[in-house]
Amino acid sequence: MKLFSTGLSWWSWWVAILLLLATMINYMDRQTLANLSVRITNEFSLTEEQYGDLELVFGVTFAIGSIVFGVLADKVPVRWLYPFALLSWSAMGVLTGFTEGFYSLLICRGLLGFFEAGHWPCALVVTHAVLSRGDRVLGNSILQSGASIGAIVTPIIILSIVGGNQEPDAWRSPFLIIGAVGIVWVAIWLLTVRSNDQLKPREEFALATTNEHPLKW
Repeated sequence: MKLFSTGLSWWSWWVAILLLLATMINYMDRQTLANLSVRITNEFSLTEEQYGDLELVFGVTFAIGSIVFGVLADKVPVRWLYPFALLSWSAMGVLTGFTEGFYSLLICRGLLGFFEAGHWPCALVVTHAVLSRGDRVLGNSILQSGASIGAIVTPIIILSIVGGNQEPDAWRSPFLIIGAVGIVWVAIWLLTVRSNDQLKPREEFALATTNEHPLKW
């Protein structure tokens, strides 16, 4: 069955939905710390400077990861690079739930930022590969919307998990549960995208890049 005037298959739009979900997971993993910051800073007796360092290292490693994964996404099959990045940042989210102090938390936060940066280069490669030129703006809009959705649902999910539990280690469960969601996404991704041939750039995109006036797309 075809969608819209371009005649794209349901498969292409299902992949776009997977990208939205990946963006949601990306933002859920990064915002879990912020939503549990009071409990964590109290338990680990963190100063404001130390908490600021946690956010700083995330930003620095995210910037580095963006460049690294930007290079890799042009060279490594995205069918494998994408789930690798997502599993890696999910693992950092899970490991955050086992941290015992500032330095282990700092390491997990830094690696989380590095691997989360892989989402955007991989997602852009996928949208260019599976969506036609006339549908890529909509596809990227679907992809980007996952950020807002993730930011909205994260505190709701954390509240449903932790609730009024005041036990010292109650904050750990959201990291474990939210981080584990990435495993489900990877399984669905590998079942959906069975061959990297499906993620090669569409012919019309390749031709457009050689046009004398590429801005007339």
